Amino acid sequence: MKKIYTQPRIETVATTPQQMLCASGGIKAQISGYKQNTGDGFIQSVIMGIVCSSLLFLGTACSTNNTPDQPKQQAELKPRTLIVTQTEEHTNQVAIRRLPQATITDEGETLNALWSKGDEISFRNISHATYTPSGTTDEVPLDGVLLADRAARIASFASNAKVWCDVDDQILLVYPKATAPAITVSGNPLNATYSISLTGQDGTLATIANTYHHSYGIATITEVTPTVANAELAEMQNLLTVCKFSFVDKDQPETLLLVTSLSISYGDGDYANTYPGTATVTVTQGTPCAVAVTPTNQSKAAGGYALSVVPTGNPKEVYVALFPEADATKYSFRLESGTDTYTGTATAQLIAGEYVVATGLRLTKVNP
Repeated sequence: MKKIYTQPRIETVATTPQQMLCASGGIKAQISGYKQNTGDGFIQSVIMGIVCSSLLFLGTACSTNNTPDQPKQQAELKPRTLIVTQTEEHTNQVAIRRLPQATITDEGETLNALWSKGDEISFRNISHATYTPSGTTDEVPLDGVLLADRAARIASFASNAKVWCDVDDQILLVYPKATAPAITVSGNPLNATYSISLTGQDGTLATIANTYHHSYGIATITEVTPTVANAELAEMQNLLTVCKFSFVDKDQPETLLLVTSLSISYGDGDYANTYPGTATVTVTQGTPCAVAVTPTNQSKAAGGYALSVVPTGNPKEVYVALFPEADATKYSFRLESGTDTYTGTATAQLIAGEYVVATGLRLTKVNP
């Protein structure tokens, strides 16, 4: 099964220098290929060969006109326009490294992605917990929000405020925009932390793209002027796995079941019958930065719950964002299909950034 994912691209349109992110270039992504895995996807003893397909994307460079002799030292942080340049192509053949997008639609053999006007990306200078300019007593903001300027596959992102930064500072970019308390920086070495959530999914790609397609990137300030800071960004990376599920009655496998609601939980272990709804992302400042995702696990005895997906209109397929797992993990499914209830289990190792297609998982009808 071949799935082609057409990635949205970012380009910039010169406006005022104070507003542009990457004022003379862009961050783009294009399709490079795909991978099929017929042995490590969602598998049950009664059905083999569920396809786990992942796609690989390369980012093309964002060109800027940097001056080689530009001074690279400043006595203190100053507010500057941030210009980010993507400089490396991704070549990992295991997982997808996708830029964030606002709208994803499944069109048969193609998944198309589009930006929406006003889409937001958070940024935070993670090289400083706080900063108070010399001669003042008030801390200045080290974070901000970038906004897409149009609804299109190619869009520009602009900021209405400058970021306080200096050469060698590291800038964390977060999509979708982190919610309050946004990104917190503390500790030694400095750690940037923020929360992500999987609760409230409705089984659509649109909702995943806008709310659950969690991605991050680290940009390092390479040179500065009194008004502009140039930074290099290798890539944006995904924190989650996106799965496409459909189900059948094991006694009538010819017909896909309608999905009225779906609950997903771990099938065994300490957290059996529960699934974490939130996680903490920790980015440890350094070269390179270390990134960890820590799900908020809860046992059933402690009030844990399954991940609930409630679609509109009883579709035959649903899209769900899940946390990646280091090892093969058993999952338990409870499907409400009209007035009927079905249950079953399947095993898979989920990798951050992969798009997994699990078609026709066989479930057992449990109600009379």
